[in-house]
Amino acid sequence: MITILMRRVLPLVSVATVLVACVHRIHVDDPGSDMWFHLRIGREFLSGWSVADPGHLGAFDNAEWTPTQWLPQMAMAAMNDAFGVGGVVWLAGAVQVVLLLTIYVLCRREAAPLPAALTTALAFLALSIGLSPRPQVLSYLLVTVTVFAWLASARDGRPRWWLVAIAWIWAPLHGMWPLAAVIGAVSVAGIALDRDHDLRRVSRLALIPALSAIVPVLTPVGPDLYRSVLLVGGRSEYFQEWGPTDFHEPHAVVLALMLAIAVVHAARSRQSWLSILLLLMAAGWAVYSSRTTPVAAAIVAPLVARAFQSAVPTADRPGRREQLALVGLGALTLTLFALIAPSRGDRTVVPPWTDERLSALPQGTRVLDDWATGPYYLWKHPELSLVMHGYGDVFTDAEIKRNQDIMMLNPGWDDEVTALDAEAALVSTDSPLGWALRRDSRWTVVEEDNEFVFLMPRD
Repeated sequence: MITILMRRVLPLVSVATVLVACVHRIHVDDPGSDMWFHLRIGREFLSGWSVADPGHLGAFDNAEWTPTQWLPQMAMAAMNDAFGVGGVVWLAGAVQVVLLLTIYVLCRREAAPLPAALTTALAFLALSIGLSPRPQVLSYLLVTVTVFAWLASARDGRPRWWLVAIAWIWAPLHGMWPLAAVIGAVSVAGIALDRDHDLRRVSRLALIPALSAIVPVLTPVGPDLYRSVLLVGGRSEYFQEWGPTDFHEPHAVVLALMLAIAVVHAARSRQSWLSILLLLMAAGWAVYSSRTTPVAAAIVAPLVARAFQSAVPTADRPGRREQLALVGLGALTLTLFALIAPSRGDRTVVPPWTDERLSALPQGTRVLDDWATGPYYLWKHPELSLVMHGYGDVFTDAEIKRNQDIMMLNPGWDDEVTALDAEAALVSTDSPLGWALRRDSRWTVVEEDNEFVFLMPRD
């Protein structure tokens, strides 16, 4: 009885706990959440924007930009139209639940239920920094599927041609689509070094990453997708999530633990070249930036499952009962979450008076705002032209630097504010910009509280 509890019941209870913890932490109470500008952009696409030639969100963003997340953005906007913000919250929860169940199911191919469940729990904690109502979660899901598919190909030598379709689907979902080709190329190199398959099979496998690098240009955006990859890399200094990983953060500590477990296992047992290269790639993404730590967690998960499996009896294949139990857990979690998601979406994000003030402004009014709170107002007030909102793709380098200078009160910031010719300002009261504008004789405070201050320029 104890053996059954340990090997069958406890793992399912652990997975259920992870799923509940996952949906419990999904809140939308921050005006700076990226969800808001994804909703705004999705609304624009549904309203007629061309994916190949998108428009602008206001008078202060003038870059020629390339959409890389247009499909989930449209889905989020459609969900919002049908069910409100609560529907978008539920959709985010559904994607995250599918991700975690996928990690468990695929880890079960490498390990017994308990090691797979423990790996899933660690992966959840390591992924938590990126689990939000954003399209990037789809990239974590596809990274997981791609890595496990290549591990399967390493075992049997069969090419999974559907990975090319995954690369094609990935391109309109999120900007991390090059990972399809990168993971494939690294995997083929590892398989070739392992010499478990002849040159003919390895050559066929090599066609998959090659095609995965090509098929994204067959999407509506076309070759411009490659330009977008270079654009992100050149602007990382302005976005905190692209900064170096802080290994004092809880999610990074868990990721470091996962990498350490995989390294110790590799040192104590003979590992394939594929496993070693995957581990090195995961470590590289772990230290590259905070934004890519969830990618590292998804890549290293199967290696952690294997390490745990080395300490328990031989794993069996998932049975029908286990599969049905997992489907039931997922369905029950999302059903219960559907009951509470509307209340999550109805939460007050900003003081109501700020919306009232902005709603009273004429269409097209130029509003100086904060980068940290701009996403919500960008979505809520599409009739206005906001200076900042955090979706860096639509800004030129000079415009991003301008926004940074204004926020940080860098030398010349007041001249840049004057050049904006803003007709109103809504900024955080305790921000450097809020402090400066309240003391600037060229601005008049109209209304304020502990969170926001609304100002108008003096005549």
